[in-house]
Amino acid sequence: MSKKLKALIVKELEKDFQGLDRCVIVGLTGIPAVEADKMRRQLASKKVRLQVVKNSLAGVALQEVGLAGMKELLAGPTAIVMGGTDIVELAKTAEELTKAGGGVQVKGGYGEGKVLLPKDIEALSRMPGREEMLAMLAGAMSGALRNFAGMLGGVQRNFLYALDGLGKKAAAQ
Repeated sequence: MSKKLKALIVKELEKDFQGLDRCVIVGLTGIPAVEADKMRRQLASKKVRLQVVKNSLAGVALQEVGLAGMKELLAGPTAIVMGGTDIVELAKTAEELTKAGGGVQVKGGYGEGKVLLPKDIEALSRMPGREEMLAMLAGAMSGALRNFAGMLGGVQRNFLYALDGLGKKAAAQ
């Protein structure tokens, strides 16, 4: 490959990686082209993209956009999984790919401003997603408000019981 062609490919990769705030690096071995296309279509439905890259050129492009620590993850047949709504969703998607069989293994990734190791990606994949976390927060907040409203109602109820008791006592005398 000529130097000009390599430079053009690096520029294209830089455009793809510009503003990249999350990705997962996966190794691909022994996957037939038909399976890879099927995998890409599945990922596209989740707004996630799988891009097979040449390690040396991707390493240069990642370094140019400020993701220098990623170069060590690029070894062997490599693809970059990008997109999704957050790093947790992307980690779950990558773990689904590895569990689906074939020759996909997680090598690491980038998210929340730091390079992630395979164990970090696995831990993130077990976390609830953004929507689930928001639902849990809303449930916790509504429970606290419900308890607070019940407590305020209890104060009024006890006051009314006391007044009623005083009224009955006064009527009895």
